[in-house]
Amino acid sequence: MNKAQGIIDELEDISITGSNVEDFESPLFIAWQLNSACNLDCLHCCEEAGHKMPDELSREEAIDFCRQIIDLKIPYAAISGGEPMLCPHFFELAEVFTSNGISLKVETNGMFIGDKEAKRFAKLGMRSIQISVDGATAETHEVMRKRGDFRKSLDACKLLIENGVNTEIVFVPTKFNIHEIGKAIDMAYTLGVYGFYTGKIMRIGRAAQNWDLLCPTDEQYAEAFEVLKAKQVQYDGKMKVYYYPYDVVDELKYRLHHPAASLLVIPNGKVKLIGPLPFLCGDLRRQTLKDIWQRYKKAWKEKAVIDFTNRVINDPQLLCESNRWVDLYPE
Repeated sequence: MNKAQGIIDELEDISITGSNVEDFESPLFIAWQLNSACNLDCLHCCEEAGHKMPDELSREEAIDFCRQIIDLKIPYAAISGGEPMLCPHFFELAEVFTSNGISLKVETNGMFIGDKEAKRFAKLGMRSIQISVDGATAETHEVMRKRGDFRKSLDACKLLIENGVNTEIVFVPTKFNIHEIGKAIDMAYTLGVYGFYTGKIMRIGRAAQNWDLLCPTDEQYAEAFEVLKAKQVQYDGKMKVYYYPYDVVDELKYRLHHPAASLLVIPNGKVKLIGPLPFLCGDLRRQTLKDIWQRYKKAWKEKAVIDFTNRVINDPQLLCESNRWVDLYPE
């Protein structure tokens, strides 16, 4: 699945005015791409998911990673994929987090959530589940999400809400669905979701490859943001409507000087500096999470990172290289 706006609310929730990443002995947030396997073939997938990586963390290694997060008292984690529910030990890992006081969010396409799974999620007491719904109609949603099923995604939302699970919808705007954003928000409210999240599509992975097909025009964005402002007023106090108005380049300009207090872990246990850049700053098989956090803070000061980020800012086509990993500290 795609997390194009999956970190929007994390940016809002964990940012601390006036703070500096150096002030933290451990990250505030872990974004964990648990696996790479996915049942869909989305045009905008940041991770270019679809096939299992041959070197993904084993169940034992994944549980050890959970324990390190708990030991460092990291308050918040999000599990995504690929499609995380395809991982055979997904629920076991979720239980480790929630039973130890970690606030957990799961990002899924919803295709594997039936009544049994909804009840199981309800018992976990998670922060939220975020379902990807990229349209107000099956036609637009299923253009974006090849092999997707609009009705199944909506049914997943309904089952989760019926079982008392805090449920959110994330909507990735494109040329062919952005006109439905108002109707999609109304639909979300009718379903009873807690929040609707959107923002500019991220130029990473397949989205970068399909950029000309996907990227809305400035005029489309301007019109959509006006709709979003109106919907925020309409649903104030009833449902959270949140949109992040900046693109990946804007994000990089800011993060170059203000790194987030978070780590992005990919399925094989390697740790990326940030999604849009190719740089790796650690490996859970070779370093502890505590050591990787120190490497992360150091990495943002590396000349290679600074120079490449500035090149990306000047030439966004270089975002196509985000998944061509470069290890900053090979051993």
